[in-house]
Amino acid sequence: SGINAEYWHYYITNNLSNMSSEDRGCCDKCAKTFIMLINIIIILIGGAILGAGIYWQLSDTGFYKEIFNHDIFNVPIVSIVIGSLLLLVGLAGFMGACCEALFLLKIYMAFLIIIMLVEIIIAVGCVAMKSSVETYATERTMEMIGFYGDDTKDEAGIITKTIDEIQENFECCGVYGPEDWSTNEAYNDNGLVTVPTSCCTTQYASEEDCGSHIRQEDNDKIYKTGCKTSMMNFVENNLLYVGICAGVIVIFQISILIMTSQLRTTLEDESYENF
Repeated sequence: SGINAEYWHYYITNNLSNMSSEDRGCCDKCAKTFIMLINIIIILIGGAILGAGIYWQLSDTGFYKEIFNHDIFNVPIVSIVIGSLLLLVGLAGFMGACCEALFLLKIYMAFLIIIMLVEIIIAVGCVAMKSSVETYATERTMEMIGFYGDDTKDEAGIITKTIDEIQENFECCGVYGPEDWSTNEAYNDNGLVTVPTSCCTTQYASEEDCGSHIRQEDNDKIYKTGCKTSMMNFVENNLLYVGICAGVIVIFQISILIMTSQLRTTLEDESYENF
């Protein structure tokens, strides 16, 4: 029993509460502080994403939820999973640095490596599956246009709210153009196509009947560009910023990994010296 007591005293002293940091260099102290602060931020972000995902999943009106409500890519479920993982990673990193627990730091480093690999896989997958995702989103949106304003198929008004938000925010009308509203019986009177108010430009948005003109090609009060084109242009115009953000994130993750490795090495050296 004396040997066991001595072992546990050594284990706790050197692995869970090795606070004899007076002899450590500035880099080691900064690495520990940096890891703790970063993981507090990760915990907060993870909790926010998790909470938003849960709220979104339970809410009757989820923006964009209807478009991406797919078995593979369900926005609320993905948010819950990502939020939970960020919480676990943040807690492992914070507790590992705060309590100087080697096994938690090793788990944290493993998480970081796995996350970086997953990011690479997702990036490659997005490029490889771009056309299929684009086709799915287009077909789903065309289907939603047919359900717009139909209380029997859109009881909570989710589809109507989603389409209105998209058309107003991206300043567009329909998927390819205003003519797409011919698929909705409420806006197609024997070939005479009208459009909802959300297709109206900002200047005429207050006019409830601005989209009721019979000849949409002659109606200067509505957006003529399809939402697919507007959204693709938005993505293309912001690719540079996306690339910069991605590069910063990668460099940031590598920095965290290096600092965690530095702290782990220091703790291991101290453990061998005190053994």
